[in-house]
Amino acid sequence: MPAVIGWTPWQVRAGWLLRSHRLCHADPALRQLVGFARAYREDRRHTTGVSPSSLSRWENGLVPVPASAVRRYEDVLGLSACHLLAPIQTIARHEGGMTAAAFLRADRGSNPSTSPGPRVEQLLARILDGGVLTGTDWDDLTRWAAYEGGQIFPGRVRRAVVQRLLEETVVAGGTAWMRRFEALSRLLADPLWGPEAVAVCADVAQQPEHVGLIETVCALDGSPHPDAGRAVLRQLTDPTTADTGYGALLAAARKTRKRHFTAEQTRTLVDVVDGVLTGPHLSQPPSAVEAAAVLLHRLPLSAAHRARLTTSAAERGFVLNAIVTHGSLTDPATAVITVSRVLGRLDDTGHGPAATLLGTLIDDLLHHPVADVRLYTAMMLRASPYGRQVASALAADLRRVGDLRTGDRAIPILHALRVLGGPDQRAVVAGLTLARGVPRAVALAAVHALGHIGGRSPETYWRAVFHQHVHAAHGTIDQREVLKRLVYAFAMGDELELLTRLVAELETPGMPARDLSGWWTNLEHHVRDSAQR
Repeated sequence: MPAVIGWTPWQVRAGWLLRSHRLCHADPALRQLVGFARAYREDRRHTTGVSPSSLSRWENGLVPVPASAVRRYEDVLGLSACHLLAPIQTIARHEGGMTAAAFLRADRGSNPSTSPGPRVEQLLARILDGGVLTGTDWDDLTRWAAYEGGQIFPGRVRRAVVQRLLEETVVAGGTAWMRRFEALSRLLADPLWGPEAVAVCADVAQQPEHVGLIETVCALDGSPHPDAGRAVLRQLTDPTTADTGYGALLAAARKTRKRHFTAEQTRTLVDVVDGVLTGPHLSQPPSAVEAAAVLLHRLPLSAAHRARLTTSAAERGFVLNAIVTHGSLTDPATAVITVSRVLGRLDDTGHGPAATLLGTLIDDLLHHPVADVRLYTAMMLRASPYGRQVASALAADLRRVGDLRTGDRAIPILHALRVLGGPDQRAVVAGLTLARGVPRAVALAAVHALGHIGGRSPETYWRAVFHQHVHAAHGTIDQREVLKRLVYAFAMGDELELLTRLVAELETPGMPARDLSGWWTNLEHHVRDSAQR
């Protein structure tokens, strides 16, 4: 039997985030539950039923914290709006369940109305006329649409709303991304808006030059609509690109857990996973094979079939063996050493359960076999008081593993730094993009991460990395995928103008970088402007 893959309940992780901020606050009075409860109740809207014991129950995950309480924590702690709420919404949405659904629905308007009021009409006009929208705008519109029965006709208007929201989502980052992804998820799960939202995502999945293929297909895991299941299966059996196939495998894990697939679709999924795990070793990217292995313990397989696939996966390398044997990207002994090394580089990590959970989060960040869990854990840690310290510790660890000949340890760190990294980590990541002897997968993971890490690199660097990877990829089977990653890094790094010049300088006929950069250069300015708000 493959190992069962678990995670810490969302309310426990949410409570840890609240508690870590309280205990790390500069004001000694707020570090104490009694003092924090007193400050919490200074707003008369929060006086009823809030005591030190109720705060403690929230912070220890014994009782799910309500969204209104998370907002009040932000106020008392002096944090920006949605600094805590956005990552908690993200992990709750991904985990699902009754408590998560109640948390996500509770933070709604006080006067629900199915008809568009002046606020909604204003937002629709800005969407349709190319205006700029903020995360709050999308929250207001999609909460009205999904939780207040908001109705907009005809369907093509709903479709235009989803198209605009999806465009902003795929080019946003940080809190702006989380708020838009949550807004998109609300529409995907809504009975009225869901069909249009699914159709938009399914159409994008058919566009090989689109930049957001993985997350667009993966987002379909949040919709129970039959069209979403059909779209995911289509990308599993006849993927538009390697990215859409990978996104479909990621979506299949959650859709299987939520029982979105029919019996016939599940049999098709079994055939796909069988093909990925028993096919030629180089026929699928390592990330896709890992995603297929994650599905093993969730599929209805006979004992003999499960044993055969588990054995096949275990024989395909260290990481696959760790997934099916330990439910992790590595073995337990290595995981303990790695997590201890990261924790050892941090300042005071707290005591008791809080310190233990921080170690669990770092373990999930680096070793959880589900890519979405690793991503959302990075967002959670970034929102915590330990984000910068963890980024520094990971960069130090990356210097230790940068000369390895495999990416088993380096790639998860680079993926984490894509979210956690700042200007201080930029140099070590940039160095891996050009270093000799670094596996291509590691170099490309570094290129991708650099597009999200703060700070800027000089034009000489961008020219060097562009030409090195263009020439290395020329004529190879994965040329288009390599160039797509490169173009993405330039665009997210706000180097579109330089990219356009470099593409124009290419003398190789038919070089696909010209086509791959077209999506970015044609992207409306108001979409990019909105995605940063």
